Order: sequence, then structure tokens, then C-alpha cells
Amino acid sequence: MNMKLECDLSGIRKCMMSGLSLLLAGVLQAQNPIVQTCYTSDPAPMVHDGTLYVYTGHDEDHADFFWMQEWRVYSTKDMVNWTDHGSPLAIESFDWADDRAWASQCIERNGKFYWYVCLHSKLTNTMAIGVAVGDSPTGPFKDAIGRPLYEGSWDFID
Repeated sequence: MNMKLECDLSGIRKCMMSGLSLLLAGVLQAQNPIVQTCYTSDPAPMVHDGTLYVYTGHDEDHADFFWMQEWRVYSTKDMVNWTDHGSPLAIESFDWADDRAWASQCIERNGKFYWYVCLHSKLTNTMAIGVAVGDSPTGPFKDAIGRPLYEGSWDFID
């Protein structure tokens, strides 16, 4: 009987600790948020020459679904002070695209910066991957190939 009671109390303790953790998570606030002025999504980091760059989508205010028309770049050298580099890349940068500036990732290769992005292709009415190129991690960026790198499915958007 004592063994069963001890097991039951153990379960209650776990449940109470989980509840307490959830309660505290709601009370605690971020001490150093990177972005405070707009909605962002899908942050993608890249370190170059001692600077951390974070590439994000920008979700528009007052939308009832994901309404992203551009991507943004933020950087830091110390994880405390952040610089907002604005929006060096938007859907309009791709003549073949018309909607959904979703997840992205930037990489450096041979002194050029390649920003791979998910967006909607008006050519096939499907999701696609585009690639933009720039000479700096903060752009400006332009469509590298003038067409989707790949298109056809939602399965690869993130």
C-alpha cells in the first residue's frame, strides 16, 4: 500500500512541477529581445567575420494569416546590441513571384552572399525556392538566376 501511495504522490509532484513551470513561463519576460518593432518569423542565423546576422521573414500587422512580403536582416557583435538593416530583399525582387515571403537562409560562398528563400511562384501557382545574391551580408540582394531554383510543392518550404 505504501508503495502505491508513493507512486501516486510522485505523479502528483510531477504534475505540480509541470504546472508551476508553465505558470512561470507565462510570468517571465525576455530580457533582450532582438526585434521589438515588427513581427518576424523563421529566424535563420549566419556568422561572418565575427558578426552574427539573423535573417527573418516580416509578418505584416493586422493580417489574419501569414502576410509576408519581404525579409529583414539584423546583426550583432555582442548579443546585446542589435542593428536593424531593414529589408534588403522583397517579393518584388523576383519577377516570377507574387506572394508568401516565407522561410529563408543566407550563406557565404567565394565572397558572395546567397539568400535562399521560399515564396509563391506565379508561373506555376505553387511554392518555390528562389535565390538572391549580394556582395554583403546585408545586401542589396538581387535575383541570382531570374527564375525559381525549384518549384512544385509545399513540402520543402521550411
